Amino acid sequence: MQTHLDFTIGRRELVDRILIPKFYDPAFHEAARLARAKFELPRLEELLLPGRQGSALNVWLPRELYGTGEIPFIRTSDLFHWRIRPDFKKGVSQAAYEQYRRRCDVAADDILFVAHGSYLIGDVAIVRAEDVPLLVSDHVFRLRVRPDAGVHPYLLLAALSTRFVRRQVRARQFSAEIIDKIGERHLGIQVPIPSDASVRAKVVESVRRILELHAEVRTNITLVSETSRSPGPRAGSQYGFRRRRSTLVNRVLIPRYYDPDLEAAIAAAESLDGQSWVTIGALADDGVLNVSTGVEVGKMAYGTGRIPFIRTSDVVDWELYRDPTQGVSEGIHAKYTGKGSLQVDDVVLVRDGTYLVGSSALVLDEDLPALFCGGICRLRVAKRDVLSPHVLLGLLNLPLVRRQLRCKQFTRDVIDTLGHRLLEVRVPAPESRTLSEVQEAVERVMRCKGEIKRRMVESIELMEPAPPPSTSGRPGWSMR
Repeated sequence: MQTHLDFTIGRRELVDRILIPKFYDPAFHEAARLARAKFELPRLEELLLPGRQGSALNVWLPRELYGTGEIPFIRTSDLFHWRIRPDFKKGVSQAAYEQYRRRCDVAADDILFVAHGSYLIGDVAIVRAEDVPLLVSDHVFRLRVRPDAGVHPYLLLAALSTRFVRRQVRARQFSAEIIDKIGERHLGIQVPIPSDASVRAKVVESVRRILELHAEVRTNITLVSETSRSPGPRAGSQYGFRRRRSTLVNRVLIPRYYDPDLEAAIAAAESLDGQSWVTIGALADDGVLNVSTGVEVGKMAYGTGRIPFIRTSDVVDWELYRDPTQGVSEGIHAKYTGKGSLQVDDVVLVRDGTYLVGSSALVLDEDLPALFCGGICRLRVAKRDVLSPHVLLGLLNLPLVRRQLRCKQFTRDVIDTLGHRLLEVRVPAPESRTLSEVQEAVERVMRCKGEIKRRMVESIELMEPAPPPSTSGRPGWSMR
């Protein structure tokens, strides 16, 4: 019986002297044969402009330019649900942008395709007019569709997200030192384009609606931030001030932990609102919240099944990534049910990492079942008559709360951690008058996000050729 690890091909069938078995996966060739009944299967190269106009890696930037400004420098982890994530990790100055903009030719409706990494290779996003100006890393391809190809960029975006394409991506990515690369082999990917024009039109319209919903999400997240009514800009004195020894906490001598500007800003917010701020620890002591951390299942458990194992990089822009990097078996999920499992309306918050510390998300029904890692805190509301999960998510993303989280993350070995200091973070008390505005805005955001996930699944399934019957005993084709 022929399997993905046991098959024979002739020497003349070898491509560029490649001797890696997965590149010639016989199951894919059978899938392609079956797909031709309802799909056209052009090579990606045939849909793009010629040469570097159609597909090009972008720019390498020296690290000293990171953090010098607010113009996005998009890297592999900044592509999320077909969009560039708004909380991108690195920004550069206008001067740096002007220096590299000619080499980084990116425009609206270009598709970004991750070229280097491991699990992220093949992730895609589309550039919108509001995303420009930006620079893009040399680990990401910029793809530009030929105007006469007859394929809308939105249609190609959905096609590149199918399991049919992702399996080809995995077959074409080879190890190069410590990371994988796909090289120029992505141009040979066969892209599934439905023969039915009505299906193509439906997918294009669905993707258009998804992008509109993304914009609506950003508007409502901005509304949540504005409800904090925090005072003006920081005075910048947090690194030059006096403090009495008796006021030190747990012998902490890190200046930012005692940032006087932040303390003054919280006091001013309390005065403006007329309501006190309370610590997360106090809410836990009062039984309003249950706070716990996740579990570590071990690397040997990765890839054993389809149940998501949520890690810190899977918490993005208030939600869990639709296609998490790692999956575990049902047996492992059952073993850790309770301490490591999630429920609808749990709020998860990243406590270990660097730039991701403080990122939070609300668990939706479509995210389950799932386990979560030890670098994440789970905040479960126990008294919903006092505090709603939606309000809690909004509070954790208020600018003054995010500033506190930054001040309380300390370096531990090679990463930062919040540790137990999360319990010291102060948020507006549940009875605050402004929280109804927060709840309404967060509920609108989560409704939009739920619709985005559903529409993405529907759009991809319309573009998805059926996999061939399994003869290898392997589970069905997965996104990863």
